[in-house]
Amino acid sequence: MNSTRLKIFITSCLLFGVLSIHVIVAQDKRNQKINSYENFKSQSLSRSAPDILLEANGLKLSNPGEALNKVQDALGLSLARKDELTEAKCYILLGEINENISEWKLALENYQKAYSKLGELGKPQLEYMRTLQGLGNSNLMLENYGDALTYLNEALEAGQSTRSGKLADDYYSERLLDVSEVYYRMAQYPEALKALEDLNPRNSRSSLATRFDNQKAKIYAQLNQTEKSKDIYLNSINTLRSSGKVDDQETQSLQNTKDEIAGVLRGQSRYNDEIELRNKSIEFNLESKNMSEVTRDKVEIGKTLEASGDSKSALKELEEAVTIANTLDNPKEQANAYLALAQLYDKSGKTRQALSAYKKYSQAIATGESIKQLQLAEKSELITKQKDIDELTSDVSIGQREDVIAQGTVLRQQLIIYGLLFIILLTGLASFFIYRNAKASKLANQLLALKSLRSQMNPHFIFNALNSVNHFIAKQDERTANRFLSEFSQLMRLVMENSQEDFITLQEEQEILSLYLKLEHYRFRDKFDYELVIDKSINMDTVEIPPMLIQPYIENAVWHGLRYRETKGKLLVQIKEENNKLMVEITDDGIGRKKSAELKTDNQKKHNSTGLKNIQQRVSILNTVYKADYQVTIEDMPEGSGTTVRISLPISAKLKAA
Repeated sequence: MNSTRLKIFITSCLLFGVLSIHVIVAQDKRNQKINSYENFKSQSLSRSAPDILLEANGLKLSNPGEALNKVQDALGLSLARKDELTEAKCYILLGEINENISEWKLALENYQKAYSKLGELGKPQLEYMRTLQGLGNSNLMLENYGDALTYLNEALEAGQSTRSGKLADDYYSERLLDVSEVYYRMAQYPEALKALEDLNPRNSRSSLATRFDNQKAKIYAQLNQTEKSKDIYLNSINTLRSSGKVDDQETQSLQNTKDEIAGVLRGQSRYNDEIELRNKSIEFNLESKNMSEVTRDKVEIGKTLEASGDSKSALKELEEAVTIANTLDNPKEQANAYLALAQLYDKSGKTRQALSAYKKYSQAIATGESIKQLQLAEKSELITKQKDIDELTSDVSIGQREDVIAQGTVLRQQLIIYGLLFIILLTGLASFFIYRNAKASKLANQLLALKSLRSQMNPHFIFNALNSVNHFIAKQDERTANRFLSEFSQLMRLVMENSQEDFITLQEEQEILSLYLKLEHYRFRDKFDYELVIDKSINMDTVEIPPMLIQPYIENAVWHGLRYRETKGKLLVQIKEENNKLMVEITDDGIGRKKSAELKTDNQKKHNSTGLKNIQQRVSILNTVYKADYQVTIEDMPEGSGTTVRISLPISAKLKAA
């Protein structure tokens, strides 16, 4: 018993000693942080926090990463000097940087910090109005329409009280436009129009007048007053022509309005009116050298001409759109133009041209995915820098509190005890936040990897299907090639529409699988028959599954088992419920995996291995991210007479990332 107590005592002493050392070291590090800011403050008085913040504001569009570094310095100085107004300005600028990279949730968090801080300072007018604007726009983009209206109406009150100059008038007009946009997105069009009644755009700068006209044109279009809407839009174009200067806000406002009006006209089958409107847009955008918008308009004109039955003119417009798109460094517009052209070639029976266009579409999609990955990496780096800024805020605040306590000599002993307890608590909190940040980073990386693996399936799938088209063309079976290409176009549209989704309904997956099986049966009609059976008790509109998870195993069954049979085989795909799980069984009576492996070339073995590894990685990440139980088992039938693949999926509705 005494030995046990001695051990406990020694252990406690060692623990206390270690914690005491930890307290001293940690306190020293925090004091160093405070001293570094105090030294910076005393040695560089010309470099005040407001000056640094001004530099950051100038860099927020051209170099957001460097702007964040300067905000970090300005925030540290403002905290060290207890300059609460500059601290609030730092949060406002952080919100604006987040808006520029479309990180609306982070923007909202920073604007809320500024709003809270400015409330304590008595709501300084200029900064308070900027903060209300940011809160309104962030909530609008996050579709929190009620909160957006609350903050924007508060902004209107703040602007109304200071309407004594052109800048104040412009601010008030912009907020009225914002309120109108909130109602517009809520589909409350009369309210959206009413919000503009108090706005006199002729007293504002020209860009505001243009946006005001375009907002009214959008609303009139949705109210089916298309003639009035068109007149306002065309008047906006003429006004911008005469001004000779167009800013980005005016351009975006103009294009959005045109798309809204054109959509209504197309919905009413007023094809000639829509084409006339888009041709006016093309004339204006050619003058302003906005070739991306010219490409978009020509693609839409082509689609409209096709819908009206003029395929020849539609083909001409789409070929011109492709020619212009090839001069742009814009994979999205290239893919859009090539897809529309390929589909029209397909419908016109021009199989070879359609095949070529589909290949270029696939290349543009792959290029666009690469660019997206780079943009995601850049955005991730900016978000990481903001986490460093949050940690700095916490460190400096803690250091300041401890520095004040350290000045007292009477309570030095109590300081050691309280400091020890505080550091234990701080260590626990720090560990918690480090763990949470690490978990969030890991989750983000896993979601990014999952998206990357899923996107890899699309080019692979497209090229496999195009090989089948080549097969029919090589056999000079153009009729079958045309029919296959038409079906393939429908399938590809479904796959592309769902490729960006983490989950799709079982109904959508059934449509994809049915089309895919039909296409494979075109080519290997003499090799196998197939059957897709889904338990009728399953509600296919509510059950959701990951896209492109089942199809690769069906493809393996056909290409590596059934096509090598000398006689016709059978492929059976069954989807049923077992033990509250969705069970997918893919059974074929092909030659089996062992014999198939013997027949493959080295290149085929590598290709197959990569495809299966991709699926295995997806299943592993899905289980980790969504805390789910996805399982895949592959069973060889006796004597190499086929293969059965069983895929077990949760039957609950769409999962959420843990």
